[in-house]
Amino acid sequence: MVIREIEKSDIKDILDIRVSTKENHFSMTDLADVGVTPESVAEWLDGSVNGWVCEISGQPVGFALADSKTAEVLVVACYPKFEKKGIGKALMHKIHDWLWSFDHDEIWLWSDPDPGVRAYGFYRKLGYEPTGATKGNDEMLKLKRKAS
Repeated sequence: MVIREIEKSDIKDILDIRVSTKENHFSMTDLADVGVTPESVAEWLDGSVNGWVCEISGQPVGFALADSKTAEVLVVACYPKFEKKGIGKALMHKIHDWLWSFDHDEIWLWSDPDPGVRAYGFYRKLGYEPTGATKGNDEMLKLKRKAS
């Protein structure tokens, strides 16, 4: 497993990974409807968004994106056949290290509040806690910086 920074040449691969997910599934049309297109991702990567891709045998199998200005984790996803192999956790650690380097006191994300959804336990095991804020069917979770 190799984890490296996302490059613009990875955009097609990461969007393919995103639309392959079973939980919180989005089609390419769904993504476009919320403003996620190859062009918008390229613009984000020119701004405050960065991310990492996980490769196995040279093939991208997972990725994560975050925004350094807002300290938001935007997405973490991997192909279904690569789930439960530590890829998401490894990507989140890269994202956390990067966001903490901007001196944020907390990192946040939106996630499904249903305990039956894998993301529910995944983020909580990483230390994220619900804030009570909601948007649509999602709740805001925050991870506070640990005191050093």
